[in-house]
Formats: sequence, structure tokens, C-alpha cells
Amino acid sequence: MKKYLILGLIIGLLVAVGGVLAAKPTPIYTVTPSGDRATVAIPDKAYEVAPNVFYLGTAVDNGKIVEGYAFIDYKKEFAKPPSVGGKGVAACYGFLAKGAKWKTTEPYVVGDVDAVATARDLETWDSQVPSFEIFGSQGAGSVDGADTITPDDKNEIMFGDISSPGAIAVAIVWGIFSGPPSTRELVEYDVVFDNVDYNWYDCTQTSCTSENKGMDFENIATHELGHAAGMADLYPSQCSEQTMYGYAAPGETKKRDLDTGDIKGVQELYK
Repeated sequence: MKKYLILGLIIGLLVAVGGVLAAKPTPIYTVTPSGDRATVAIPDKAYEVAPNVFYLGTAVDNGKIVEGYAFIDYKKEFAKPPSVGGKGVAACYGFLAKGAKWKTTEPYVVGDVDAVATARDLETWDSQVPSFEIFGSQGAGSVDGADTITPDDKNEIMFGDISSPGAIAVAIVWGIFSGPPSTRELVEYDVVFDNVDYNWYDCTQTSCTSENKGMDFENIATHELGHAAGMADLYPSQCSEQTMYGYAAPGETKKRDLDTGDIKGVQELYK
């Protein structure tokens, strides 16, 4: 029986606040359709090791054998029930695997997402670990799609089309997740936000509801980048205020800031 990673990742759709807008606002985060649009599909060889968590297989990265996992966020009606458990859950934090963290600081590249907002969300995690810079600075170059077969030594953050019905976003993380915890590490991440089925806003400035399919970019981005840092999802109701809580809603913005469990967890991982 295949070994589960700690928890899966699910985004739930809660009751929207307010009625249908008389005039729907224009999303502030958009992508220009082109032949380079990122399309994310789970490979046929991948298999689901926990609800909404897919094992992508192994690959070789700089001479090391690494494994890949895809964490998919769904609207609640599309998501499978989560598995609950794992060390640290009672304290409202959990890891993808104990000891699996970044040991080098690497740059990242962005597509048509808001680069300033993205940098701010990365710093939200970095600021809590003064002894180590988890995420590097934005680098030169362009995105070329999420890596579901093998890593390409490029951390990419982009809009795109996620083929799984109901998916809001996907975080793909490559690394070494088994063996002694001291030998585990993360080597690459890609994050894709679906702007085919959802509209992305600054929901502190615009009313976001289920009717306008409005999601707050920074709310979801901070959560996804938590996976990129090595953090797992949480589902107990007592953890509902955490950024890594596994459900979100249109218009939600509270995950832009880390809560006590998020801070304790990332500091424990990078101590």
C-alpha cells in the first residue's frame, strides 16, 4: 500500500456574501490568450495517493532521484473528502514530509500574474524565518508550463487552464520526501491559478462572490506558496483561521496573513 503524504489539498466553496452584482467587475489579474497558455493535466501514469494529492513519479534532478506531487485545490462540490491526521495537526500545522524543506535559496519566474503581489506573498512566509531565505527574488526568463513529468530547475508561478473540473489552483512540488529527515529537501515548485474557470481579483477592493466566480489572488497565492515552502493542508475546524486551512471561499482574504499555527509550523520546519 502506497504511503500517503500528510494531508491533501482542497479548496471549498462556501456561501457567498451578498447578491448578484448589477454589473460584474473586470478581473484585475488576466492573461492574454496565446499559444503559450499553460495547460495543466495530471499525467496518465500519476495516481492519487490521498484525496486531491497526486503522485507524479520519480525523476533525476542534478544527479538526485526526486519525487513529484501535485496538490489540487477544488471547489467543494468537486473535491473528495480529505483524510485527516498527521503530527502537528492538533497544533494547526503540518509538513509535506518531516524535514522536506529548501536547503538553497532559488529565484522564481512569473507569467502574467501580478509580480508585486506575488513577491509580497512570498515574503509573507520568508519574513517568519529570519535565519533562512526560503524564496529568492524574481529572476529573468519566462514560464513554460507546470512540470508534471520531470523538474526543469525553474520555479514558475502563472495563470493557466487546469484540466481537472472544478480545480482552482494547483501546486506541484518536487523533492526528496523519504529516507532520513536530514536528507530530505525540496528542489522545485510550480504554481498555476485557473483563469479559465475563475476570475481573479483584489477582493479587498472588489466584491467577490460565487456568482462572479471571484477569488482573491493573494488569498489563494499565499496558501499555494505555503505548499511550495513545504507546508501541508489542515482540515480540523479549530484550524480554520490558518492560511494552510484546506478550505476557502469567494471573497475570502484572511489567508493573506499567516496565523499562529502557520508561523509555528514554518519556523519548526526551518529551525
